[in-house]
Amino acid sequence: MFLYSFIGYAQLEGPSTLPQNHNALSGLHAPNAGFGIKGGVSFANARGSDKDIYGSVNSHTNFHGGVFTQFAFTEFFSLQAELLYSRKGFERSDSVFRFDYLDVPLLAVFNITQNLSLHLGPQVSFMVSAQFEDQEIDLEPYNTFDYGLAAGLEGRISRFRLGTRYNLGLADFRDQNAAGHDINQDIKNSVVQVYLGIGF
Repeated sequence: MFLYSFIGYAQLEGPSTLPQNHNALSGLHAPNAGFGIKGGVSFANARGSDKDIYGSVNSHTNFHGGVFTQFAFTEFFSLQAELLYSRKGFERSDSVFRFDYLDVPLLAVFNITQNLSLHLGPQVSFMVSAQFEDQEIDLEPYNTFDYGLAAGLEGRISRFRLGTRYNLGLADFRDQNAAGHDINQDIKNSVVQVYLGIGF
């Protein structure tokens, strides 16, 4: 999808040949179509009926960033795929648990106006590292695959995009105890993101 979008935009002969929001692949005058980079701040936390086993947990503030591509089917509807590096986790009064993921959301984008859009769709995530108090810990007890839903709003001004999104994790992030035995704990990821993007 990234290559497909890039080839289409590379075929433009100059800035005056088509309107700014013209999609070279579909021929549509479509807001937001294209590709770009994005990044911002994440407010991550744990949710679920068993999260209290870690004590009183609070939100953990960190960052996320990556690339996106978007292809318009109509002037109202498009699909957006992203690849993001995202730091999640939670804090206690005396410690921080941090989990680094690769997030791959696939979002339906509904253009409410020329400059405002609603994003909604599934997301899969792959845990690549875990830390406790800045020390690497073994990934073996954790469920390194997560899936869930993502939803948010995005505003666009020229090439710049400013948005907010909520990521709801549906997979328990731990499936083994310290002894290596399977467990069933209702503890999942919950993340609010605020980001700035640049589209091309």
